[in-house]
Amino acid sequence: MFNHHVKTTTRDTLARVQNEYAQLLKTTTFSLQDLFNYGDFRLDTYCKKFNPHPQSAELTQQARQFGEHYGIWMENAKHYISCVLYVFPTATFERMAAMVKNNAIDYYLNDTMGREIFRNLTSRQQLNAKHLIYRMACIDETLETVDNAHPLELANAEILKDIQQTSPPEWFSQFLKLYSYHIAVTHKDCNVEGLGFIPTVDKYIEMRNHTSGMPHIVMLVEYSTGVFLDWQWLAKIKVVQRMKRLHKAAALIGCLMNDLFSFEKEVIDNDSDSNLLMSFALNNPDMSLQDIIYSSAAIVRDLLMEFMDVAAQIEKKCEQLSASDPVRVSKLRIHLSDLDRSVQASWMWQVYTKRFKRMDSIWEETQLQTAEKVS
Repeated sequence: MFNHHVKTTTRDTLARVQNEYAQLLKTTTFSLQDLFNYGDFRLDTYCKKFNPHPQSAELTQQARQFGEHYGIWMENAKHYISCVLYVFPTATFERMAAMVKNNAIDYYLNDTMGREIFRNLTSRQQLNAKHLIYRMACIDETLETVDNAHPLELANAEILKDIQQTSPPEWFSQFLKLYSYHIAVTHKDCNVEGLGFIPTVDKYIEMRNHTSGMPHIVMLVEYSTGVFLDWQWLAKIKVVQRMKRLHKAAALIGCLMNDLFSFEKEVIDNDSDSNLLMSFALNNPDMSLQDIIYSSAAIVRDLLMEFMDVAAQIEKKCEQLSASDPVRVSKLRIHLSDLDRSVQASWMWQVYTKRFKRMDSIWEETQLQTAEKVS
């Protein structure tokens, strides 16, 4: 009875949101930048000096060759691989090569058995996917695979070995834990019907954080340049909790900003309710879609404010310690700078990529330009 109620409520809410969207599309467009800006902060100014990785073409080719070797390359992957090239623009080539290959694996999983796709698979395909995901999520630090492993498992183990061999053991252990959890919770039906309940907005955000993969991507900020945080020293100077807040804010900015950019692709095109805007709609049945948009954007805006505020607090600590501990302060500032660029990339990539572009959009940033419409 409860599941039937959940199913009915979800379908009715999805239909309402889609109908309101159709009406909004005729009359209203929104600038996501304007929705995310606050006070004197402007995303275009904040991102003005940002550039993606200078060796993007060579790295994309490496990812393609790797994917083709294991039979997992998808042509649209080039639009997804570019995300990593934006997030880690200062990474060394060797480390970047490992990360784009890892991203090719995640893209393949996302577009063949991801949270939007899984429910559309046949029963046999779902069963095979569950077995594969279980084995990938359970891989331990030996990185050994089973006999007759799927090519995807072999590809995954190869890249994880590359990352393991070029990072500290304690860092890799935590990275593998977050990465494996992301694999486990993302590649299944993450819609309300699959969950069997309607999560609160806060619960949805908690789940979305991990399905997005952003926690382990934020960890890769350290890996990208080989400048790893000294958590014992951070505890000594009393900034551990602030650093954790900074990392959490960076992760949530990436995934929740994406929920607005991908709203049309996920909710309108694919009838998915695994999206921040749908979470608001399901928990607030009297809220209009326009108000849902404002409320969802406000969460991202608040996270941007928190990120900037906490980063400034840690920088103030750096100023206090720069004379007495210049080497460790220098490394901490490198990390802050790299983390800053990852947040810039959350905006820049989603504006740049064709993954969310469409002929007609309520977002100014995802509307195809005239030249693109013709081509």
